[in-house]
Amino acid sequence: MQSESTLPAFLTVHLLGHFSELYTGAERELLDIQAMLNGRRNAKLWSAIAPHRGYAGRGVATIQPFAHQFPKDGVLLIAGVHIRPGIWLKYTKFERIVLFYNLASHALLFSMIEHIREATGLEPELVFASNMLQTSVGLPGRVSRSSMALQPFLDVAAKRLQSVKQAESTQSTRRKFTIGKVCRDILDKHHPDDPSLYRMLAAKGMRVRIMGGTCLAPALDGVEGIELLAAGAEPADDFYHSLDIFFYRTGRFLEAYGRVVMEAMASGLPVVAHSRGGYAEVIDDGVNGFLIKSQEDAYDAIMKLHDSQELCVALGQAATAKAKEVHGPEAVAKELGFYLC
Repeated sequence: MQSESTLPAFLTVHLLGHFSELYTGAERELLDIQAMLNGRRNAKLWSAIAPHRGYAGRGVATIQPFAHQFPKDGVLLIAGVHIRPGIWLKYTKFERIVLFYNLASHALLFSMIEHIREATGLEPELVFASNMLQTSVGLPGRVSRSSMALQPFLDVAAKRLQSVKQAESTQSTRRKFTIGKVCRDILDKHHPDDPSLYRMLAAKGMRVRIMGGTCLAPALDGVEGIELLAAGAEPADDFYHSLDIFFYRTGRFLEAYGRVVMEAMASGLPVVAHSRGGYAEVIDDGVNGFLIKSQEDAYDAIMKLHDSQELCVALGQAATAKAKEVHGPEAVAKELGFYLC
């Protein structure tokens, strides 16, 4: 790899994703990388297919090979092995190609590596979303736990702590205890046992809010205390502020990292999450959240938090500290150095 001093000052970083859906983690990360590079390196967003209208005004250009509209030189960052560059890749002269591995599909990864080699003669630099993914495939590269802007969520944590102190000083009535989750609105993002757990919690008088949960309507629609929202129905920081606990587990979908878990932690929420997923690498069981393996584990952890405001506050503050450690200024500087080298 060349040093920054030997590369052209105008070198552009091209960020290639699928911007056809809102709220997908890979595309949100590309937007954060673009913001991180702002003022230091020109960063251009590209979509392999027509972008969702929600990205209007964000400067996302659609790849159009026959109109000669595609990235041609500089640095290419591909946000996942599900995004396969077309024939246009043969007509490029990139200095570097960075490939994110954020979806557990080894066959797609090896196929993509070979495709890039054949089309460009370059060896792609692999970036893994978690240690779990890198270990599972056994290839060299670096682990990058998602570039993300924490401040909106840190603001939520500060407001949450202020609310707790105010309630203690005035001895005001505590709001209904609320458990929630944020995810894409597809069944694979939910565990088959989730509906029955939510019913049990609602029967205990708790409030359950699932943003990205309309797909669960056949099992839960009309159940008192359970609110199923479409993905993006509320601003993420407002949604986290409405919760006391963040709950997360998936079905067949293996979460490579799960940035929503880190957003919730930054917001001062204790997290109860399945131990299967890249996010488990940043959750210290019993310190800043709970890692669970079964329905019984999930219920017991939630009830333990429900019964102790002090435990909720302690784990929430530890969660915020962990989020700052993983995604704070030092981590951002390290990421920035990688893209500028």
